[in-house]
Amino acid sequence: MKLKNVMPVVAAAGLLFAPIAAQAGTAASAALPKAASLSGAGVRSSAPVQAKQKAAPGVFILGAVALGLAGWGIVEAAKSDNKSNGA
Repeated sequence: MKLKNVMPVVAAAGLLFAPIAAQAGTAASAALPKAASLSGAGVRSSAPVQAKQKAAPGVFILGAVALGLAGWGIVEAAKSDNKSNGA
């Protein structure tokens, strides 16, 4: 396996898992004070979402395509070529 095949897969995996790691409930994030308690504004409440602002089904299709391409990239990078580099 060549490094030029591995590096894009590692970069894609980093982009894929970065948001998951950022939202993980770690001890360091639990030790920080909450922003709402510092602002003095009180508790924030959510507003109802209108139908035109909801995510369209196309977003889920794009997510499935991206997930499939990421899996394909990992499989292609993991293939062993068993070829000599000329030595």
